[in-house]
Amino acid sequence: MGKEVDVHYIKDAKYMSLSSPPATKEANRFTEAVVKLIKANETRKRRRNTQEEEKLPKAVGLILGDLLIAYDTADSEYMKKNTNGLSYHPLSSNYFTDLPVGYVVFKDTIKTLILTGLITIYDGRSTRPIDFGTESKLVFGGGFASRFKPTPSLISMATDAGLTEGAFHTAFITQMPRRVLEVRATKLKGQNKGNRMRPEPTERSNQMVEDVKAINDYLSSFTFTGMVFDGLRRSFNEGDRKEFDYNLGGRLYCAGGEGYIGLKKPKRAEILINGEEVVEIDINASYLTIFHALKGVPMPDRADIYDIGDLPRAVVKQWFSITMGNDGFHTKWLKGNIDEMKEAGVAYKAWMTMKKVETIILKHFPVMKEWPKQEVRWSNLMFLESEIIVGTMLELMRQHKVPSLPVHDCIIVRKSDRKLAESTLTKQFQLLTGITPRLKVK
Repeated sequence: MGKEVDVHYIKDAKYMSLSSPPATKEANRFTEAVVKLIKANETRKRRRNTQEEEKLPKAVGLILGDLLIAYDTADSEYMKKNTNGLSYHPLSSNYFTDLPVGYVVFKDTIKTLILTGLITIYDGRSTRPIDFGTESKLVFGGGFASRFKPTPSLISMATDAGLTEGAFHTAFITQMPRRVLEVRATKLKGQNKGNRMRPEPTERSNQMVEDVKAINDYLSSFTFTGMVFDGLRRSFNEGDRKEFDYNLGGRLYCAGGEGYIGLKKPKRAEILINGEEVVEIDINASYLTIFHALKGVPMPDRADIYDIGDLPRAVVKQWFSITMGNDGFHTKWLKGNIDEMKEAGVAYKAWMTMKKVETIILKHFPVMKEWPKQEVRWSNLMFLESEIIVGTMLELMRQHKVPSLPVHDCIIVRKSDRKLAESTLTKQFQLLTGITPRLKVK
């Protein structure tokens, strides 16, 4: 077993999307040098065939691209503070479907890079790691995928080939994802996500593919500081339900892992688009507002919808967050909920049990009494919300040449585009729900 590592150090890392090939002669020279080193040091039971030999440089180039982009310090303090130069990818063959680098090639390349001292691995104990045959790996608890980090030796090889430390991202250019729609089955008990599915494409899904690819191509023409844009994908849920027609779930996510969406709000506020500061426009109580609209019930007339007086606001918001992401009422708080509320400064009291909070909230929001028994579910609400966000982004892009970044029920835009973005988001919400949303600008 390796040396234990502080989990906070390895928590944040950049997902290896394997979509950043070498794009300059220096990057190709570096890749060739690493391929040569791999061949000289690897241990194989059989020789590669011609096809495998041809594929190896491409695979190694994609792996190196991810490793160096995560290490890159050019784009600002973002990379240093939010990834510590770490990359990650689950070490299971299931996670290499549809990727340009296969499981065996990835495993063999990583193994050799570790054995030659070119990268360090931080291996998750609870993730059934691959045995790379080395005692030098570092381990950590929790359920994180294995992390990788270039050593000074790999960085020296890169600079010797003519690459510039701090500008690796200009030598390995991230390509937009080819597959931009994802469908998952209903999540089973104990699963974090439902299993991936391959439903037949429809006219509707084909149009969605075109829309997401158009958004990706447009956004890739802008420069971003404080984040790396590696494309968006749209993820649908409950693809095994009889009524599924690309109409359940459907949120936009970063194609390369959590990306900027996974940043804390203060960090997202530091993002620059073409050098300009941004604002985040949030649909206040998005699911709750859409649910009221579908039920034909007016929203309560309060400046702050969650301020009901009988409970701390954060407790009310937390209850709605976990309830409207479920098919019924919870009987107790989920693991970590109470700690989260306390960390947010909530004066949580022992009497604030899930059942007691539910009773108080239902008095103020009687429409929620129907939640466990009616036909509208969380995946229906998410779909409508996602359609509003996608519609807003497309209108801003096509009619006004304005870039926007999605964050679930929010969009990030340049400060100079704030008013236009607010009016467009409001219009799209009205078109799909018939009511006017309350927006918050942060």
